[in-house]
Amino acid sequence: MRISETARKLLIAGCYMVFFGFAFFLLFYHLDNHLLWEDEAETAVLAKNIVQFGVPRTFDGTNYIVLHGAIDETPNHIWIWSPWLQEYVTATSFSLFGPTTWAARAPFALFGCCSLVLLARVAFKIYRSHWIALSSALLLGTSEVFLLHARQCRYYSISIFAEILLMYGIHQLCAKKRDGVWLAALALILQFYSNYIIAVANIPALFVLAWLLCKQGKTAMLQVLAVLAMFLAAAAPWLGYAHPWGQGKMVGAENYFSKALWYLEEFHFHFIPLCFLLLPLIGWTICRSWQPTVTDIQRLMERFLICLLPLYLVTILIAPGGFLRYLLPTLPVACLLTAVWVFRYSRRKALPVLVILIQSVCNLFAILTAFPSQENPGLKFPVVEYMEGISGTYTDRLADVVGFFKTHARHSESILSYDSEFPLIFYTQIEVINGSIMALPAGQLPDWFLPSSPSCPIARTTVTLPESLKFRYQIITIPVHDSIRGDSIPEPDIYQYHSSKTLVPFIIYKLNTSTNGHGL
Repeated sequence: MRISETARKLLIAGCYMVFFGFAFFLLFYHLDNHLLWEDEAETAVLAKNIVQFGVPRTFDGTNYIVLHGAIDETPNHIWIWSPWLQEYVTATSFSLFGPTTWAARAPFALFGCCSLVLLARVAFKIYRSHWIALSSALLLGTSEVFLLHARQCRYYSISIFAEILLMYGIHQLCAKKRDGVWLAALALILQFYSNYIIAVANIPALFVLAWLLCKQGKTAMLQVLAVLAMFLAAAAPWLGYAHPWGQGKMVGAENYFSKALWYLEEFHFHFIPLCFLLLPLIGWTICRSWQPTVTDIQRLMERFLICLLPLYLVTILIAPGGFLRYLLPTLPVACLLTAVWVFRYSRRKALPVLVILIQSVCNLFAILTAFPSQENPGLKFPVVEYMEGISGTYTDRLADVVGFFKTHARHSESILSYDSEFPLIFYTQIEVINGSIMALPAGQLPDWFLPSSPSCPIARTTVTLPESLKFRYQIITIPVHDSIRGDSIPEPDIYQYHSSKTLVPFIIYKLNTSTNGHGL
C-alpha cells in the first residue's frame, strides 16, 4: 500500500528530527564530564584573557601561557603560535555563560551539530536523495572520532564544518552558481584561522578542480582563481603579523612511508573502512549490464572529492608529527562518498540501508577488510561504548589534584612544575611557573612544587627537589585515580570513558611556613 505524499513528507521530516535530536544528545550530554586537558585549557585560558583584555594575551598579570617560549608571543605578550578563531569562539561563550568547562566546549559541540545539518543539506542538494542525505549524516554523527573531537574546546569541529562548506562551494562552482566563490573562500578562511595545515592541505585539490573545470571555459577557471585570491587576501594580515613560517623549522626528517601507513590504518579503523572507497571499481565490474544514472555535476563533484582525499593526505604528511586532528576534515568527504556509492551500486534499498546501519554501530567491515594491516582491535561497538561512557561520571588524577589545590591553596600562592599545567591555571587561578622555560622569581621559593605533572599528556621524568631545599618543604601525599596520561585526548585508542578504580599516591611539596618563601 502506497502512502500519501503528505504522510511521506511527515515521515521524512520525522526521520530528520529523530536523528538530529539523537545527535544533539550525543554531542551535548555530560559535556563537562572530563576536565579540560592541556590543549583545551590553553584555548580556554587565552579566551579568558580575551574577555579581560580584548586580545589573547599570554600574560594576565599572574600567569604566562606559552608552550615554547618567546616564539609563541609578540614583544607585547600577544599569542601568535596559532590563529585566534577558536579563542574568540570560546571567549564569546565565556561572555554569555561564564568560564566553565561546559561553556568552553559548548560552541564547538554546536558546530558539530551544524556540521551534521550542513552535510545532510549538501548531500541532498547534490543528489536529491533523502536516503543519501540521512545516511551521510548518520555515518558522520555516529562516528566515534567525530563525536570525541566535536566535544573539545578546540577548532576540530570548525574544521569539519568548513570542509563541508567547501564541498558546498565546489558544488555551486560546478553548477555555475556565483555564490560558490564566496562559500569556498569562506571555508578556506575558516580553516586557515583554525589551523594552517588543514587549509593548505585543501589547496592542491583546487588546482585539480581548475583542471576539471577547464572544459567549461575561462569563467570557471577565473572563479577558482577568485577563490584563491580571496583566501590569500584574508590570510595576508595574519601572515604579516604572526610570521608563521618560522614554525616551518619544526618540519624535520621523518619516515613518511610509515607515517602514511599509520594515517591509512587510522582512517580505515576509525574513519571509514577503505573498502568503501573502492566501491566504484567494484561497481563498474558488477554493474556493466546496467548503468546507474549520474548527472554531469555529480560526476564532476565525485572526481574532485576522489582527488581531494589522496592529495590531502600527501600534504599533511609534510606537517610535523602525526595527529588524527589533521585528518579529521576528510571524514565528511568519505561519509558522503560512502553513502552515495553504497546506494548507487545496489538496485534494492534494503541492502545499502543494512550496510549503513552496520557501519554506524560497529567496526565489522573494518575488521573483515583489514588485511594486510597488523592491527586487529576486535569487534567493537564504538557508538554504544561512547553512550555508555558519557552516561557516567568521570574522575582522573587531574580532577583530584585540582580539587586538592582548590581546597588547600590560596590564589596568591605559586606552584612550580616542569610542565605547562594549563588546566591548573584555568581551574585554580594560582600562579604556575613552568620551570622548563621560565626562571623562578629572584630570591623567592614557590609555595608548592610538583615533581610530576597531573595534567601533561606526555610522560616526563620525575623532577627531584634538590637536597639543599628539601628541608624547606614538607611532603604531602594524596590519593589520586590511576588514570593514564592523556585520558581526555579525543582519539579512540586513548580516550578513557570510565574512571580508574585504583588509587595511587601522588606527591606534592609544600613550602614550610617558617621559611616565608625567601632564601633561595
